[in-house]
Amino acid sequence: MNHYRQTLSLCAGSALIISTLLTSGCASSDTSPNTQQGAMAGAVAGAIIGGIVGHQSGETEKGMAAGAAAGAIIGGVAGNEKDRRVSEIQYERRIAEETAARERAEENARRQRNIAVGKSVEDNEILAARQRAEAAEAEVARLKAEEAAAIRKAKQLDEYKAREAAAKAEADRIRAGNQ
Repeated sequence: MNHYRQTLSLCAGSALIISTLLTSGCASSDTSPNTQQGAMAGAVAGAIIGGIVGHQSGETEKGMAAGAAAGAIIGGVAGNEKDRRVSEIQYERRIAEETAARERAEENARRQRNIAVGKSVEDNEILAARQRAEAAEAEVARLKAEEAAAIRKAKQLDEYKAREAAAKAEADRIRAGNQ
């Protein structure tokens, strides 16, 4: 039982030392929180599992050290991937916010220009612009009516030609039958 406590104390102590080393190493570098947490959690879990496996082969300390190193690497990689995903999401959110802000600014500038133009426009300018717009719309309506009439006349002509051809064919058939 005493050997078990000693091993457990050694595992916990080693994990604590390794996690302290990893934390102090990570604090000075440019790593992200999930990378640090993943490395620490991996080192602790690896040290415990490595200590248990090493204890069974009589090499507790070596097992703890190897487990902590492997756990720190695996945990750091997993945490780094999570940090990368968080960074991508933050980047996309920032781009979306910047785009929305730019669109709001453009709309506000457009509105301000319209207000400025509206303040300098006289009523007779508005009346003249309305008359020009109505005249252009009337021209479009006239042209569409002419186009529709031309299409209707072309269809009528085709219909009458077809009726004429059918009547001549019927007359020829009747003459041929009387002879």
